[in-house]
Amino acid sequence: MSRFGGTFASFAHRNYRFLWTGSLLSTTAFMTTFLLVPVVAYEISGSYAASGIAQMGSGISMFFLGPFGGVIADRYAKKPLVLAGQIFPTLLIIVTGFLIVTGVITVWMLFLSTLLMGFGFALMGPARQAWLGELVPPRLLANGVALQQMSQNMARVFGPMLVAVLLAAFAFSTGYLYLIVASFFLIVIPLTTMLPWTRPARREGGRPPVLSELRQGFAYLAHTPRLRVLWVFWMVMVVCAFAFNTLMPGYVEQEFGRPSTDAFNVYLVFGVASFLFNIPLAGLVSGRWGWPLLLVTGFGTALSFFVVAVAPSFGSMLLVSILNGASTSGVMLVTMSLMMAHSRPEYFGRVMSFITLGYGAQSMMAGVWGGVADALGGRQTFVLIGVIALAITAFMVVAWLRTRRLPIEAGTAAEASEDLLERREPPVRRQPVPAFAAQVAPVVLMEGQKPPALPTGGD
Repeated sequence: MSRFGGTFASFAHRNYRFLWTGSLLSTTAFMTTFLLVPVVAYEISGSYAASGIAQMGSGISMFFLGPFGGVIADRYAKKPLVLAGQIFPTLLIIVTGFLIVTGVITVWMLFLSTLLMGFGFALMGPARQAWLGELVPPRLLANGVALQQMSQNMARVFGPMLVAVLLAAFAFSTGYLYLIVASFFLIVIPLTTMLPWTRPARREGGRPPVLSELRQGFAYLAHTPRLRVLWVFWMVMVVCAFAFNTLMPGYVEQEFGRPSTDAFNVYLVFGVASFLFNIPLAGLVSGRWGWPLLLVTGFGTALSFFVVAVAPSFGSMLLVSILNGASTSGVMLVTMSLMMAHSRPEYFGRVMSFITLGYGAQSMMAGVWGGVADALGGRQTFVLIGVIALAITAFMVVAWLRTRRLPIEAGTAAEASEDLLERREPPVRRQPVPAFAAQVAPVVLMEGQKPPALPTGGD
Protein backbone atom coordinates (compact mmCIF):
# COMPACT_ATOMS: atom_id res chain seq x y z
CA MET A 1 0.00 0.00 0.00
CA SER A 2 1.32 3.45 -0.86
CA ARG A 3 1.98 5.97 1.88
CA PHE A 4 -0.80 8.18 0.47
CA GLY A 5 -3.20 5.23 0.53
CA GLY A 6 -2.13 4.42 4.07
CA THR A 7 -2.81 7.98 5.16
CA PHE A 8 -6.48 7.80 4.15
CA ALA A 9 -7.06 4.04 4.55
CA SER A 10 -9.96 4.45 7.02
CA PHE A 11 -11.98 6.40 4.43
CA ALA A 12 -12.57 3.11 2.59
CA HIS A 13 -15.29 2.43 5.20
CA ARG A 14 -18.63 4.20 4.64
CA ASN A 15 -19.50 4.52 8.31
CA TYR A 16 -16.14 6.07 9.07
CA ARG A 17 -16.68 8.67 6.31
CA PHE A 18 -20.02 9.68 7.83
CA LEU A 19 -18.60 9.84 11.35
CA TRP A 20 -15.56 11.82 10.18
CA THR A 21 -17.64 14.35 8.21
CA GLY A 22 -19.99 14.91 11.12
CA SER A 23 -17.03 15.28 13.44
CA LEU A 24 -15.41 17.84 11.13
CA LEU A 25 -18.52 20.03 10.95
CA SER A 26 -19.40 19.79 14.65
CA THR A 27 -15.81 20.45 15.70
CA THR A 28 -15.70 23.46 13.37
CA ALA A 29 -18.78 24.83 15.15
CA PHE A 30 -17.34 24.11 18.60
CA MET A 31 -13.92 25.47 17.67
CA THR A 32 -15.38 28.67 16.26
CA THR A 33 -17.42 29.33 19.38
CA PHE A 34 -14.47 28.54 21.68
CA LEU A 35 -12.30 30.96 19.70
CA LEU A 36 -15.03 33.61 19.85
CA VAL A 37 -15.34 33.35 23.65
CA PRO A 38 -11.98 35.02 24.56
CA VAL A 39 -12.52 37.65 21.86
CA VAL A 40 -15.98 38.57 23.20
CA ALA A 41 -14.69 38.52 26.79
CA TYR A 42 -11.70 40.71 25.94
CA GLU A 43 -13.94 43.20 24.10
CA ILE A 44 -16.13 43.44 27.21
CA SER A 45 -13.32 43.77 29.77
CA GLY A 46 -9.97 44.50 28.08
CA SER A 47 -8.35 41.92 30.38
CA TYR A 48 -6.32 38.76 29.73
CA ALA A 49 -7.78 37.26 32.90
CA ALA A 50 -11.40 37.84 31.82
CA SER A 51 -10.69 36.05 28.53
CA GLY A 52 -9.44 33.08 30.51
CA ILE A 53 -12.27 33.08 33.07
CA ALA A 54 -14.88 32.96 30.31
CA GLN A 55 -13.26 29.77 28.98
CA MET A 56 -12.93 28.07 32.36
CA GLY A 57 -16.51 26.83 32.43
CA SER A 58 -15.98 24.16 29.79
CA GLY A 59 -12.86 23.01 31.59
CA ILE A 60 -14.67 22.49 34.88
CA SER A 61 -17.38 20.40 33.20
CA MET A 62 -15.01 18.28 31.13
CA PHE A 63 -12.54 17.72 33.95
CA PHE A 64 -15.04 16.56 36.55
CA LEU A 65 -17.68 14.93 34.33
CA GLY A 66 -15.46 13.62 31.54
CA PRO A 67 -14.44 10.39 33.34
CA PHE A 68 -18.10 9.54 33.95
CA GLY A 69 -18.75 10.17 30.26
CA GLY A 70 -16.11 7.55 29.51
CA VAL A 71 -17.76 4.98 31.77
CA ILE A 72 -21.13 5.68 30.16
CA ALA A 73 -19.58 5.28 26.70
CA ASP A 74 -18.16 1.87 27.66
CA ARG A 75 -21.48 0.69 29.11
CA TYR A 76 -24.07 1.83 26.55
CA ALA A 77 -24.66 2.25 22.83
CA LYS A 78 -22.77 5.24 21.43
CA LYS A 79 -25.29 6.59 18.93
CA PRO A 80 -27.82 8.18 21.34
CA LEU A 81 -24.98 9.63 23.43
CA VAL A 82 -23.42 11.32 20.41
CA LEU A 83 -26.80 12.64 19.23
CA ALA A 84 -27.55 14.11 22.67
CA GLY A 85 -24.09 15.68 22.72
CA GLN A 86 -24.84 17.39 19.41
CA ILE A 87 -28.42 18.58 19.96
CA PHE A 88 -27.83 20.16 23.39
CA PRO A 89 -24.84 22.34 22.31
CA THR A 90 -26.75 23.46 19.22
CA LEU A 91 -29.47 24.98 21.38
CA LEU A 92 -26.86 26.49 23.70
CA ILE A 93 -24.95 28.16 20.84
CA ILE A 94 -28.18 29.70 19.55
CA VAL A 95 -29.09 31.13 22.97
CA THR A 96 -25.59 32.56 23.48
CA GLY A 97 -25.71 34.17 20.06
CA PHE A 98 -28.97 35.93 20.88
CA LEU A 99 -27.55 37.20 24.19
CA ILE A 100 -24.58 38.72 22.33
CA VAL A 101 -26.75 40.23 19.59
CA THR A 102 -29.06 41.87 22.14
CA GLY A 103 -26.08 43.29 24.05
CA VAL A 104 -26.88 41.74 27.43
CA ILE A 105 -23.99 39.27 27.47
CA THR A 106 -21.49 39.41 30.36
CA VAL A 107 -18.28 37.56 31.17
CA TRP A 108 -20.14 35.43 33.71
CA MET A 109 -22.82 34.55 31.16
CA LEU A 110 -20.04 33.42 28.84
CA PHE A 111 -18.63 31.36 31.70
CA LEU A 112 -22.03 29.68 32.23
CA SER A 113 -22.34 29.05 28.49
CA THR A 114 -18.97 27.31 28.32
CA LEU A 115 -19.77 25.38 31.51
CA LEU A 116 -22.88 23.88 29.89
CA MET A 117 -21.06 23.38 26.59
CA GLY A 118 -18.40 21.38 28.40
CA PHE A 119 -21.10 19.18 29.91
CA GLY A 120 -22.32 18.25 26.43
CA PHE A 121 -18.80 17.58 25.18
CA ALA A 122 -17.98 15.44 28.25
CA LEU A 123 -20.87 13.20 27.21
CA MET A 124 -20.24 13.19 23.46
CA GLY A 125 -16.43 13.21 23.19
CA PRO A 126 -15.65 9.81 24.76
CA ALA A 127 -18.67 8.20 23.10
CA ARG A 128 -17.72 9.45 19.63
CA GLN A 129 -14.11 8.32 19.95
CA ALA A 130 -15.09 4.93 21.38
CA TRP A 131 -17.68 4.55 18.59
CA LEU A 132 -14.84 4.99 16.11
CA GLY A 133 -13.20 1.91 17.61
CA GLU A 134 -16.35 -0.08 16.85
CA LEU A 135 -16.71 1.18 13.27
CA VAL A 136 -13.21 0.46 11.88
CA PRO A 137 -11.06 -2.71 11.97
CA PRO A 138 -8.45 -2.83 14.76
CA ARG A 139 -5.55 -2.57 12.30
CA LEU A 140 -6.91 0.83 11.15
CA LEU A 141 -7.67 2.24 14.59
CA ALA A 142 -4.51 4.35 14.91
CA ASN A 143 -5.06 5.69 11.39
CA GLY A 144 -8.73 6.42 12.12
CA VAL A 145 -7.86 8.29 15.31
CA ALA A 146 -5.16 10.25 13.47
CA LEU A 147 -7.59 11.26 10.72
CA GLN A 148 -10.13 12.20 13.39
CA GLN A 149 -7.54 14.42 15.03
CA MET A 150 -6.72 15.83 11.60
CA SER A 151 -10.39 16.82 11.23
CA GLN A 152 -10.03 18.84 14.44
CA ASN A 153 -7.07 20.64 12.93
CA MET A 154 -9.06 21.25 9.75
CA ALA A 155 -11.70 22.81 11.98
CA ARG A 156 -8.97 25.18 13.16
CA VAL A 157 -8.69 26.25 9.52
CA PHE A 158 -12.37 26.48 8.63
CA GLY A 159 -13.46 28.21 11.86
CA PRO A 160 -11.08 31.18 11.66
CA MET A 161 -11.48 31.32 7.88
CA LEU A 162 -15.24 31.56 8.25
CA VAL A 163 -14.93 34.31 10.86
CA ALA A 164 -12.32 36.25 8.86
CA VAL A 165 -14.43 36.16 5.68
CA LEU A 166 -17.67 37.12 7.39
CA LEU A 167 -16.02 39.94 9.34
CA ALA A 168 -14.29 41.33 6.23
CA ALA A 169 -17.17 40.94 3.76
CA PHE A 170 -20.26 41.52 5.89
CA ALA A 171 -18.98 43.01 9.17
CA PHE A 172 -21.10 40.51 11.12
CA SER A 173 -21.05 40.86 14.88
CA THR A 174 -19.81 37.97 16.99
CA GLY A 175 -23.40 37.21 18.00
CA TYR A 176 -24.47 36.56 14.40
CA LEU A 177 -21.39 34.38 13.95
CA TYR A 178 -22.70 32.17 16.76
CA LEU A 179 -26.01 31.78 14.95
CA ILE A 180 -24.29 30.91 11.68
CA VAL A 181 -22.14 28.14 13.15
CA ALA A 182 -25.22 26.65 14.86
CA SER A 183 -26.58 25.92 11.37
CA PHE A 184 -23.76 23.40 10.82
CA PHE A 185 -25.64 20.94 12.99
CA LEU A 186 -28.42 20.79 10.38
CA ILE A 187 -25.97 18.56 8.49
CA VAL A 188 -24.25 16.91 11.44
CA ILE A 189 -27.32 15.50 13.17
CA PRO A 190 -28.79 13.78 10.05
CA LEU A 191 -25.37 12.24 9.30
CA THR A 192 -25.23 10.80 12.82
CA THR A 193 -28.70 9.26 12.48
CA MET A 194 -27.46 7.35 9.37
CA LEU A 195 -24.77 5.53 11.35
CA PRO A 196 -25.49 2.05 12.77
CA TRP A 197 -26.17 1.14 16.37
CA THR A 198 -23.25 -0.76 17.86
CA ARG A 199 -22.97 -2.64 21.11
CA PRO A 200 -20.24 -2.11 23.71
CA ALA A 201 -17.77 -4.92 24.43
CA ARG A 202 -19.41 -7.62 26.53
CA ARG A 203 -18.23 -8.24 30.05
CA GLU A 204 -18.59 -11.63 31.73
CA GLY A 205 -20.66 -11.51 34.87
CA GLY A 206 -22.33 -8.21 34.01
CA ARG A 207 -21.24 -4.64 34.62
CA PRO A 208 -19.98 -3.43 38.02
CA PRO A 209 -21.28 -0.15 39.53
CA VAL A 210 -20.29 3.06 37.75
CA LEU A 211 -17.79 4.18 40.40
CA SER A 212 -16.21 0.74 40.47
CA GLU A 213 -15.86 0.75 36.70
CA LEU A 214 -14.39 4.23 36.84
CA ARG A 215 -11.80 3.03 39.36
CA GLN A 216 -11.02 0.10 37.07
CA GLY A 217 -10.39 2.53 34.22
CA PHE A 218 -7.99 4.61 36.31
CA ALA A 219 -6.26 1.43 37.49
CA TYR A 220 -5.86 0.25 33.90
CA LEU A 221 -4.33 3.58 32.92
CA ALA A 222 -2.04 3.68 35.96
CA HIS A 223 -0.77 0.10 35.56
CA THR A 224 -0.16 0.22 31.81
CA PRO A 225 3.29 1.83 31.49
CA ARG A 226 2.95 3.25 27.98
CA LEU A 227 -0.51 4.67 28.63
CA ARG A 228 0.59 6.16 31.93
CA VAL A 229 3.50 8.17 30.54
CA LEU A 230 1.57 9.16 27.40
CA TRP A 231 -1.29 10.48 29.53
CA VAL A 232 1.00 12.60 31.73
CA PHE A 233 2.66 13.99 28.62
CA TRP A 234 -0.73 14.67 27.03
CA MET A 235 -2.10 16.53 30.05
CA VAL A 236 0.83 18.94 30.26
CA MET A 237 1.15 19.49 26.51
CA VAL A 238 -2.54 20.26 25.98
CA VAL A 239 -2.48 22.83 28.78
CA CYS A 240 0.53 24.48 27.12
CA ALA A 241 -0.80 24.28 23.56
CA PHE A 242 -4.20 25.88 24.17
CA ALA A 243 -2.72 28.79 26.11
CA PHE A 244 -1.92 30.13 22.62
CA ASN A 245 -5.66 30.53 21.89
CA THR A 246 -6.41 32.11 25.26
CA LEU A 247 -3.68 34.74 25.16
CA MET A 248 -3.66 35.67 21.48
CA PRO A 249 -6.53 38.27 21.40
CA GLY A 250 -4.85 40.34 24.11
CA TYR A 251 -1.37 39.62 22.74
CA VAL A 252 -2.00 41.05 19.27
CA GLU A 253 -3.60 44.19 20.78
CA GLN A 254 -1.08 44.89 23.54
CA GLU A 255 2.12 43.87 21.75
CA PHE A 256 1.35 44.84 18.14
CA GLY A 257 -1.36 47.51 18.48
CA ARG A 258 -3.88 45.49 16.40
CA PRO A 259 -7.59 44.90 17.18
CA SER A 260 -8.26 41.73 19.16
CA THR A 261 -10.27 40.26 16.26
CA ASP A 262 -7.01 40.08 14.27
CA ALA A 263 -6.27 37.03 16.40
CA PHE A 264 -8.43 35.15 13.88
CA ASN A 265 -5.81 35.82 11.20
CA VAL A 266 -3.26 34.16 13.47
CA TYR A 267 -5.66 31.28 14.14
CA LEU A 268 -6.17 30.85 10.38
CA VAL A 269 -2.46 30.52 9.61
CA PHE A 270 -2.12 28.24 12.64
CA GLY A 271 -4.92 26.02 11.35
CA VAL A 272 -3.60 25.77 7.78
CA ALA A 273 -0.17 24.73 9.08
CA SER A 274 -1.79 22.19 11.40
CA PHE A 275 -3.81 20.61 8.62
CA LEU A 276 -0.97 20.38 6.09
CA PHE A 277 1.44 18.92 8.62
CA ASN A 278 -1.09 16.38 9.85
CA ILE A 279 -1.61 14.77 6.43
CA PRO A 280 1.72 12.91 6.39
CA LEU A 281 1.54 12.30 10.14
CA ALA A 282 -1.73 10.36 9.76
CA GLY A 283 0.08 7.86 7.54
CA LEU A 284 3.17 7.56 9.76
CA VAL A 285 1.68 7.43 13.23
CA SER A 286 0.83 3.71 13.19
CA GLY A 287 4.31 2.74 12.04
CA ARG A 288 7.71 2.64 13.64
CA TRP A 289 7.96 6.45 13.43
CA GLY A 290 5.14 7.12 15.88
CA TRP A 291 7.21 7.49 19.05
CA PRO A 292 10.13 9.41 17.48
CA LEU A 293 7.61 11.81 15.91
CA LEU A 294 6.09 12.33 19.35
CA LEU A 295 9.43 13.58 20.67
CA VAL A 296 10.24 15.70 17.62
CA THR A 297 6.86 17.49 17.75
CA GLY A 298 7.26 17.93 21.52
CA PHE A 299 10.56 19.74 21.16
CA GLY A 300 9.11 21.71 18.23
CA THR A 301 6.24 22.85 20.44
CA ALA A 302 8.62 24.14 23.12
CA LEU A 303 10.71 25.96 20.51
CA SER A 304 7.62 27.55 18.94
CA PHE A 305 6.59 29.20 22.22
CA PHE A 306 10.05 30.69 22.68
CA VAL A 307 9.84 32.13 19.16
CA VAL A 308 6.32 33.49 19.80
CA ALA A 309 7.71 35.35 22.81
CA VAL A 310 10.27 37.25 20.71
CA ALA A 311 8.17 37.92 17.57
CA PRO A 312 8.92 41.59 16.72
CA SER A 313 5.83 42.35 14.58
CA PHE A 314 2.39 41.10 13.66
CA GLY A 315 3.70 39.87 10.31
CA SER A 316 6.40 37.80 12.02
CA MET A 317 3.73 36.53 14.42
CA LEU A 318 1.86 35.11 11.44
CA LEU A 319 5.02 33.28 10.34
CA VAL A 320 5.68 31.98 13.84
CA SER A 321 2.15 30.59 14.04
CA ILE A 322 3.11 28.18 11.22
CA LEU A 323 5.68 26.52 13.48
CA ASN A 324 3.37 26.62 16.48
CA GLY A 325 0.42 25.18 14.56
CA ALA A 326 2.40 22.35 12.97
CA SER A 327 4.17 21.31 16.18
CA THR A 328 1.34 21.60 18.72
CA SER A 329 -1.22 19.91 16.50
CA GLY A 330 1.30 17.22 15.62
CA VAL A 331 2.10 16.40 19.22
CA MET A 332 -1.60 16.07 20.06
CA LEU A 333 -2.35 13.91 17.00
CA VAL A 334 0.50 11.50 17.70
CA THR A 335 -0.16 11.28 21.44
CA MET A 336 -3.87 10.58 21.06
CA SER A 337 -3.28 7.99 18.33
CA LEU A 338 -0.68 6.15 20.40
CA MET A 339 -2.94 6.14 23.47
CA MET A 340 -5.86 4.62 21.60
CA ALA A 341 -3.63 2.14 19.77
CA HIS A 342 -2.22 0.86 23.09
CA SER A 343 -5.65 0.51 24.78
CA ARG A 344 -7.87 -2.56 24.84
CA PRO A 345 -11.31 -2.05 23.22
CA GLU A 346 -13.28 -2.46 26.45
CA TYR A 347 -11.46 0.61 27.81
CA PHE A 348 -11.80 2.89 24.76
CA GLY A 349 -14.46 5.12 26.30
CA ARG A 350 -12.64 5.58 29.58
CA VAL A 351 -9.26 6.16 27.95
CA MET A 352 -10.87 8.77 25.72
CA SER A 353 -12.43 10.39 28.79
CA PHE A 354 -9.00 10.60 30.39
CA ILE A 355 -7.79 12.28 27.21
CA THR A 356 -10.72 14.69 27.54
CA LEU A 357 -9.40 15.61 30.99
CA GLY A 358 -6.60 17.39 29.15
CA TYR A 359 -9.08 19.64 27.38
CA GLY A 360 -10.77 20.28 30.69
CA ALA A 361 -7.49 21.11 32.38
CA GLN A 362 -6.48 23.56 29.65
CA SER A 363 -9.78 25.44 29.96
CA MET A 364 -9.47 25.55 33.73
CA MET A 365 -5.92 26.86 33.34
CA ALA A 366 -7.07 29.57 30.91
CA GLY A 367 -7.84 31.92 33.77
CA VAL A 368 -4.46 31.16 35.36
CA TRP A 369 -2.60 31.92 32.13
CA GLY A 370 -4.60 35.14 31.80
CA GLY A 371 -3.74 36.19 35.34
CA VAL A 372 -0.05 35.40 34.79
CA ALA A 373 -0.05 37.43 31.56
CA ASP A 374 -1.71 40.39 33.30
CA ALA A 375 0.96 40.22 36.03
CA LEU A 376 4.10 39.40 34.02
CA GLY A 377 3.22 40.33 30.44
CA GLY A 378 2.32 38.27 27.41
CA ARG A 379 5.87 37.65 26.19
CA GLN A 380 7.12 36.47 29.58
CA THR A 381 4.15 34.11 29.87
CA PHE A 382 4.95 32.48 26.53
CA VAL A 383 8.55 31.95 27.70
CA LEU A 384 7.21 30.21 30.82
CA ILE A 385 4.97 27.98 28.69
CA GLY A 386 7.95 27.07 26.49
CA VAL A 387 10.00 26.04 29.53
CA ILE A 388 7.20 23.76 30.75
CA ALA A 389 6.81 22.17 27.29
CA LEU A 390 10.56 21.59 27.08
CA ALA A 391 10.67 19.95 30.53
CA ILE A 392 7.79 17.54 29.84
CA THR A 393 9.30 16.53 26.49
CA ALA A 394 12.62 15.77 28.20
CA PHE A 395 10.65 13.63 30.68
CA MET A 396 9.05 11.81 27.74
CA VAL A 397 12.44 11.00 26.22
CA VAL A 398 13.42 9.19 29.43
CA ALA A 399 10.02 7.47 29.64
CA TRP A 400 10.24 6.25 26.05
CA LEU A 401 13.71 4.78 26.59
CA ARG A 402 12.39 2.88 29.61
CA THR A 403 9.23 1.50 27.97
CA ARG A 404 10.12 0.88 24.34
CA ARG A 405 11.36 -2.69 25.00
CA LEU A 406 8.23 -3.74 26.88
CA PRO A 407 5.96 -6.25 25.10
CA ILE A 408 2.87 -4.92 23.34
CA GLU A 409 -0.32 -5.66 25.29
CA ALA A 410 -2.45 -8.40 23.75
CA GLY A 411 -5.78 -7.33 22.26
CA THR A 412 -4.72 -3.79 21.38
CA ALA A 413 -4.66 -2.21 17.94
CA ALA A 414 -0.89 -1.80 18.25
CA GLU A 415 -0.54 -5.57 18.39
CA ALA A 416 -2.75 -5.98 15.32
CA SER A 417 -1.03 -3.41 13.15
CA GLU A 418 0.79 -4.59 10.06
CA ASP A 419 3.79 -2.44 10.89
CA LEU A 420 4.22 -4.22 14.20
CA LEU A 421 4.40 -7.56 12.38
CA GLU A 422 7.15 -6.18 10.18
CA ARG A 423 9.15 -5.14 13.25
CA ARG A 424 9.16 -8.62 14.79
CA GLU A 425 12.39 -10.53 14.64
CA PRO A 426 12.72 -12.77 11.56
CA PRO A 427 12.79 -16.55 12.11
CA VAL A 428 16.18 -18.05 12.90
CA ARG A 429 17.82 -19.44 9.78
CA ARG A 430 20.23 -22.34 9.76
CA GLN A 431 23.75 -21.55 8.76
CA PRO A 432 24.82 -23.05 5.43
CA VAL A 433 26.56 -26.39 5.86
CA PRO A 434 30.04 -26.73 4.30
CA ALA A 435 30.32 -29.22 1.43
CA PHE A 436 32.69 -31.50 3.31
CA ALA A 437 30.48 -31.59 6.38
CA ALA A 438 27.45 -32.32 4.18
CA GLN A 439 29.24 -35.36 2.77
CA VAL A 440 30.39 -36.64 6.17
CA ALA A 441 27.11 -36.07 8.00
CA PRO A 442 25.21 -39.07 6.55
CA VAL A 443 28.11 -41.33 7.50
CA VAL A 444 28.16 -40.02 11.06
CA LEU A 445 24.42 -40.45 11.38
CA MET A 446 24.59 -43.98 10.05
CA GLU A 447 27.40 -44.80 12.51
CA GLY A 448 24.99 -44.61 15.39
CA GLN A 449 22.60 -46.96 13.61
CA LYS A 450 25.15 -49.86 13.25
CA PRO A 451 24.58 -52.90 15.57
CA PRO A 452 27.17 -53.27 18.36
CA ALA A 453 30.16 -55.49 17.57
CA LEU A 454 29.87 -59.14 18.75
CA PRO A 455 32.39 -60.35 21.34
CA THR A 456 35.26 -62.56 20.04
CA GLY A 457 35.54 -66.21 20.96
CA GLY A 458 38.89 -65.75 22.81
CA ASP A 459 37.12 -63.79 25.55
